[in-house]
Amino acid sequence: MRTLPVTGVIIAVTTLTTLARADGLIYQLPDDGAQVRFDTEIKTSTGNEESTSKGSVTVSSVGVVTVDNEKCRWIEIKMIGNEDGQEQPVIAKVLIPESHLGKGKSPGEHMLRGWLKEGDAEPKEIRDLNVPEALPLRVFLAGPPKDLRELDQEEVDGKLGKLKCAGVSGENEFDLGDAAVGIRFENRLHEKAPFGLVTGNWKFELKNSGQIAVAGTFKLTLVDTSTTALSELPDRK
Repeated sequence: MRTLPVTGVIIAVTTLTTLARADGLIYQLPDDGAQVRFDTEIKTSTGNEESTSKGSVTVSSVGVVTVDNEKCRWIEIKMIGNEDGQEQPVIAKVLIPESHLGKGKSPGEHMLRGWLKEGDAEPKEIRDLNVPEALPLRVFLAGPPKDLRELDQEEVDGKLGKLKCAGVSGENEFDLGDAAVGIRFENRLHEKAPFGLVTGNWKFELKNSGQIAVAGTFKLTLVDTSTTALSELPDRK
């Protein structure tokens, strides 16, 4: 199997997570203007080499419109990664019917239109989430897993205080060309979180011929909320 850089591993993991349908980041739909920011941490181990990358994911509701007599919501997701000490922002804005937003739904499959802006580049229109640069969106807007398991409540102490959070988990394994990736996720949920998600912990393994080539974790932790979100793509509605 060819050697994969960290970015390649992340792409492989996001692809798998899409297939695993880990219910994404939206478990409930808050009032328009709601915003939540998660700190993120990705750790990977390849042989004797280990790496850690930190960043953030911000999810916002930035507009309500009606399309074909159906109420729809503009959801904006801002992802900031850090590679070689440089921040790498990506902002996406997608229009999705409200009936397809929430726990057990598959919002990414019902996107009507959207915009994607990478770094300082001009925003470009996207009509679906199958383009390579939209892979993280496919994860964050995924639907429920096939093997959903409910977990006992667990106390989470964070931005919203000490909360007794319900949990959901799942796992799966898929072939990705000449490799196979296995992933297990555990999400903690509470109605006080604007979009329902409080923390996410995902573990993954990339295997070649049954041997683990890359292993790692992806974590999300809610660190901030707001009720006055504004779009960072104001001219792209």
